[in-house]
Amino acid sequence: MFDFRLQVFHTVAKRMNFTRAAEELFITQPAVSRHIQELEQQFRTKLFERNGTRVKLTAAGDVLLQFTEQLFTVYRNMEFEMNSLAHKQSGELRIGASTTAAQYLLPPALAAFHKKYRNIQVTLGINNTEQVSKALLNKEIDLGIIEGQSKKAGIK
Repeated sequence: MFDFRLQVFHTVAKRMNFTRAAEELFITQPAVSRHIQELEQQFRTKLFERNGTRVKLTAAGDVLLQFTEQLFTVYRNMEFEMNSLAHKQSGELRIGASTTAAQYLLPPALAAFHKKYRNIQVTLGINNTEQVSKALLNKEIDLGIIEGQSKKAGIK
């Protein structure tokens, strides 16, 4: 990640919670607050509305979230392509799967994948079909595996 502050912002924006973001990033909550304050100073605008323990994105925060999503996609693609040129496959593959697929279909496939691509970190989230579809549309995962057909437009 080229700018850790953007990763901190993205994590807070996705979790809507400074403490959970800190835990996920393995940093302290005051460090999360400091990174957000630095971004707010840099852009000269508030990114979050804070009301006690509740957090909500401002209009500027919504815009920055959209750009961080795009940047992280570019970063992942860049890492993959650069590693391909070096004949070294590495990076991250985020998979979401419904319960049945995760229990019965994925274990042998993921084992074979890991054997072939040891430097690719695979994360697997198990949810219902609707949640997997939503995560895919929100670009929170790279691949979604469900039983049946999704009701979401644009997913095949």
